[in-house]
Amino acid sequence: MSVTSEGSVPSGSRRDQFQPMIQVFEPHRASLPPLGPYIREFWRRRAFAIELSRFADKAEYLDSKLGKVWLVLNPLLLAVVYYLLVSVIRGGHTKTNGLTTLCHILIGLFTFYFAQNCINSGALSITAGGRLILNQAFPRALLPFSSTISSFYQFLPTIPVYIFVVVVGKFFYPTTKVPSVTWSFLWAPIVIILLAVTGYGLSLLFATMNVYFRDTNKLLTYFTRIWLYASPVLWLPETLHGASKAILYINPLGPALACTSRIWIEGKSPTTLNLIGLVGWAVIALVAGGYFFISRERDFAVRI
Repeated sequence: MSVTSEGSVPSGSRRDQFQPMIQVFEPHRASLPPLGPYIREFWRRRAFAIELSRFADKAEYLDSKLGKVWLVLNPLLLAVVYYLLVSVIRGGHTKTNGLTTLCHILIGLFTFYFAQNCINSGALSITAGGRLILNQAFPRALLPFSSTISSFYQFLPTIPVYIFVVVVGKFFYPTTKVPSVTWSFLWAPIVIILLAVTGYGLSLLFATMNVYFRDTNKLLTYFTRIWLYASPVLWLPETLHGASKAILYINPLGPALACTSRIWIEGKSPTTLNLIGLVGWAVIALVAGGYFFISRERDFAVRI
């Protein structure tokens, strides 16, 4: 039995288009639709995802006096707190090493928060976009994609803050090991793109889970906190030896954060193993999340 129907397309449209003449919402078995038309329609409507992300970005901080300052202020304050816990309370750090520790925690938190925002906001994108899903025919994967774009826009202002901290820190402690500029920094955009792909893939997975089990987002909040401690943000990847290095690579965000540490803190290019882990998790997350999401997408309207 159908639940509702969506708008029609022109009669001259091709049969392989993503939009059918009439779209009926009814329970479906998990199966993939034709991927060629789906991907073409996804790409054709990419501007919709970009504009939706801009609207959501403005609406999120509309009632806040500090506005987007919180994008930087929140992880910056957390970095100071974690620095005090990791460096000062434990002791045994010189001022130079203390600055290196602060910079490592700071860039690690900024990068981790980027991935976390991709996942958390993407997980809510389907249940929050109920009216869009019921009233418009489009690839639903555009909604988590829009959340990923928003998370990237929110991540961008954190980079100048990190650079400012490094410049000021090197002025007072010129012997610090944190590099100013090296050729290895050219790897940074590649790492961020692959991390965004990983975050998008995971957001597809959790967005689907949140449709069927609405407590997923609440559990995800606590899960990502534990995830932070298991990631090389409060500790250096070099502290892992032997079999314990597996902790870094079974973590979907581990290779990306290890690459980030080498680029921004050591001024070196990522290791081959780190790059393999980074690309591997991006592919696994996108394929697995995409299959899980797209194969169940036609059932979303009934569940919402």
